[in-house]
Amino acid sequence: MKLLQWFGILCTALVISSCTFMQPSLPEVQIPPKRIFQKHYSLMPPNEEGWLIIQKDAYQLTLGKFGDTTDETFAIQIIPFRLPEFKTKDEFVHIIKENQIKKADPKRFKIIRHDVTSNMVNGTDCIKSHMVTEDSAAIKRSGNPKDTIMILEALTLNYAMPKDRTIGVSIIYSHRYYPENRDPAFIEKAMGVLNSFKFKNH
Repeated sequence: MKLLQWFGILCTALVISSCTFMQPSLPEVQIPPKRIFQKHYSLMPPNEEGWLIIQKDAYQLTLGKFGDTTDETFAIQIIPFRLPEFKTKDEFVHIIKENQIKKADPKRFKIIRHDVTSNMVNGTDCIKSHMVTEDSAAIKRSGNPKDTIMILEALTLNYAMPKDRTIGVSIIYSHRYYPENRDPAFIEKAMGVLNSFKFKNH
């Protein structure tokens, strides 16, 4: 398995701002959606039109979608990564929180909320994080000034692989928007996707 040495919750923002997301040749997620099966896991995409498959290989998956308002984007990303040794849930929480902070470039992102907790989801221990940042360098389609602040909000579930705890998996649902356009149903929508994640044989 090709793994990232580490991961960043904010990498989703960079993926969906890339030029590849603008190309019309990207395949669309079909409606009604069908569960996407990867080598070690599966996920049910949202039942919404407009989702595109930006990246898909045996281990990683990235879906993206433009929102209804100017420069608004959504993304879903699943990333495997190397996980340092840990013995307790508190250690796992610390590992996730500290490394998410390290990956938030302070020149671009100002963290305004960052909650990290241990949870049980679908019968499996995981670390849930909710991060809200101000993004001062988002790439925009509209022509608005590059330094106009946008908000990047992301909800993430982080698991250790059931059969190999040196490998972690992050499932991220993110929304980038102008402050006045925050979706009050963000958590509900995000958890609807994240809760559909399943390891194979689970």
